[in-house]
Amino acid sequence: MKHILSPGWVIELPSDHPTAQFAAHELRQAIQRMGGPPLPLVGQAHDHRISLRHGAAGDGFVRFADEHGLVLVGEGPTGLLYAVYHLLESWGWLWVGPGVTNERVPCPDQIALPEATFAGQPAFTRRGLVIGHDIFLAQAEAWIEWAAHARLNTIFIHTIGDQGMPLGACRLRSWQQQRNRLWPLIRERGLRLEIGGHHLTDALPRKRFRRQPELFRFNGRRRVSDGNPCPTNPTTQALVREWARSFFLAEPDAAVYHLWPVDRLSGGWCLCPQCAQLSPADQSLLLVNVMADELAAINPTARISFLAYHDTMARPQQIVPAANVEALIAPRMRSYAAGIGTSTHPINGPLAEQIAAISELFPAGVSVFEYYLDGILFKSALPPLSNTIAADLRTYRDWGVTGVHALLTGDRPWLAPGPNPHTFAALAWNPHQDPSALRHQYAAIRSPANPTLLDQVYTALEEAWQQVLDITPAEVQRQHPGRRRDPISQPPRDVLDGYDIPSPYCEQRLSILHTALDIIATGEALLTPNSATPESSALAADLAEWTHSRLLLRFLAARQEVAVLQARRAPPARQQQALAAARETHADLLDWAGRYVPPTARSGHRLFRTILKLHLDHLESQIAPPWRQAQMRWRRLRELTIIFAQLWRGWLLR
Repeated sequence: MKHILSPGWVIELPSDHPTAQFAAHELRQAIQRMGGPPLPLVGQAHDHRISLRHGAAGDGFVRFADEHGLVLVGEGPTGLLYAVYHLLESWGWLWVGPGVTNERVPCPDQIALPEATFAGQPAFTRRGLVIGHDIFLAQAEAWIEWAAHARLNTIFIHTIGDQGMPLGACRLRSWQQQRNRLWPLIRERGLRLEIGGHHLTDALPRKRFRRQPELFRFNGRRRVSDGNPCPTNPTTQALVREWARSFFLAEPDAAVYHLWPVDRLSGGWCLCPQCAQLSPADQSLLLVNVMADELAAINPTARISFLAYHDTMARPQQIVPAANVEALIAPRMRSYAAGIGTSTHPINGPLAEQIAAISELFPAGVSVFEYYLDGILFKSALPPLSNTIAADLRTYRDWGVTGVHALLTGDRPWLAPGPNPHTFAALAWNPHQDPSALRHQYAAIRSPANPTLLDQVYTALEEAWQQVLDITPAEVQRQHPGRRRDPISQPPRDVLDGYDIPSPYCEQRLSILHTALDIIATGEALLTPNSATPESSALAADLAEWTHSRLLLRFLAARQEVAVLQARRAPPARQQQALAAARETHADLLDWAGRYVPPTARSGHRLFRTILKLHLDHLESQIAPPWRQAQMRWRRLRELTIIFAQLWRGWLLR
């Protein structure tokens, strides 16, 4: 029997659970926005009703029709909410990002209830959005609402204490100032809260070093305060326990806590006689277990994570995790041109073996911390990664990973979210969906009059970025944090900064970048004839982001050309010509930022763009006379000093 909604219908909900009540109100409001009647909410009905029911816990749900109308049953209250959102999707609703501009609201002539039975069950127990910068914390309300619509069930607030620089994390103080506003939004949707970040050094502030240097790591020559504490020292353990207790009590609502070591590629661990026999992973897990013991006494249902990241991306050999310790694997040093499970890939293949080894040791669970929405990793861009996300999540599901999280961070707010958030959320629920169809759904919301055009543009952009992101082990080995005092001779480098790798890789990288630019040109050719269409204003944000990617890839190619000329020992005049061209492409990036980066984010964005200048200075220093090298050092140090002063002033005033 086919049911059509009319004013005589009701929404039946016998539960008083807040999330179930929220689900009922969401359904009622959505029906009204579709042009339907304002259905009353009742505790019991006998006919012409949409019945909402739920069990104790769980995200799965089932929907079926009966003679009285429609029944939605969630395994738990959150499952019921997801059943409501899936029902809305069956009517044509779609959410591809935060805010009303990324929402489709259908307006049918009549609202027919679906007749077919449907059961939904997520592929991953935990599906999380990681809010990882004050920029996005300011937009958190819209992101939390979208996360629930997209059936993500975890909000992870990635924080850093006052000792650190909040360039890729929210300041803990910022979260605490906004917690009373954001926590009710999280709770009423039945979402889990996870919190933390690289906080371990907060337990032993550097000011303690003068009085108790033995609590800090031994670097092989002396005690230093530039990394993690000495984990085998009993006093260190007592201080870490005490500090962790205060953190747990200050954040009582979290389901998982993340109190990680320093964010360094390597070399941040202790080499004293007691610690030298322990690997970095063992040293880290030793302190995690100390904190886990305290957490078990305070909150037996919560867990704490061991972070497998950089030099802890290895199976601990001597320390066994406590029962409430789970693994969080962060494979940042990977290629995003291929799925993580590509065994033949020279970077991803070995990583897959490490992940498998770590997973075996943590019966409490294994989650993955991915970087699909990380504007720092991708140089302030957000390359479409539909195919890689799909391959990754299918692999993670096959490996038995229980949770997947995507880090949302960057040095500026996005003008448009791009396809990645929608793709990640949809595939985290069901990784066997077609990623190209999800990309097209995004295009259909952003460009309802011509979705095919925008889809083709994003397809070309994804193909171009796939070329660029296929890095080699030689490029990975070039990465370092740039901690020396001379930023010219050793500037900071990240995943896409292995520009001066040895031949033949150096020339191969230039060829790859030229191929990417050729692909970009095909997208540009698609856009040019349509630039004056009536819908162009609605597409302005997507097209501006697309332009930014094009400018960035042009810069990477120009920087690489300089490196190739140096490897060929080209005449200095030719190298200077290429350097001038590279600096022009950098100026184009700054011009773009002047138009699109808001004033509140400009200092942070300028910092990361200045790092790219340092790369060009590094290349020029190979042929520049001493006076020119000194001039570059002075200019960059002055520029960085101004930027950091602006950043600190902004952080202190907020």
